[in-house]
Amino acid sequence: MHLVDRYPSCMRIFLLGFMGSGKTTLGKQLSGLMGLPFIDLDERIESAAGATIGDIFKRKGEDFFRKIEAVRLREIIAAEENMILACGGGTPCYHDNITFINASGISIWLNTPKEIMSERLIKESGHRPLINGLSSTQLEEFIEDRLEQRLAYYSQAKFIFNPTAESLDELVKQLNNHV
Repeated sequence: MHLVDRYPSCMRIFLLGFMGSGKTTLGKQLSGLMGLPFIDLDERIESAAGATIGDIFKRKGEDFFRKIEAVRLREIIAAEENMILACGGGTPCYHDNITFINASGISIWLNTPKEIMSERLIKESGHRPLINGLSSTQLEEFIEDRLEQRLAYYSQAKFIFNPTAESLDELVKQLNNHV
């Protein structure tokens, strides 16, 4: 039985974590296990803007993007009672989004080891505006610096999950016990 069948009133799960932490992959897996629709915040932003995140960053800058991100986050929450939402890596860090997220559902920080994220991101750095053109050494330094800045926000999540050390079944069990 899916959780949504047991608790149909409102089940919102927010996946938080640095880029490359596995939010989209985990979100799709949880969606199948829990019977909740999966939404990717970045995809919704791109769809609404008619442009890629990279293009938005290039043309309007990060501040503009963060404002759009906050608006789209709130629109999705207002429209969806049941969902798993993969947030962008910086989403909880701006416009008091972490407070809004925690008031609206269950937040899970994917605390993936830095080495794993670095391996994943070096392969796709051309598609990510904040890391485009960085060498592997620069990327590791960037991850270290940004994680340090974002730790205060990520650590406010209701659950902390290391996808390399814990199983998906363990996470679902914790969520079952929470609701």
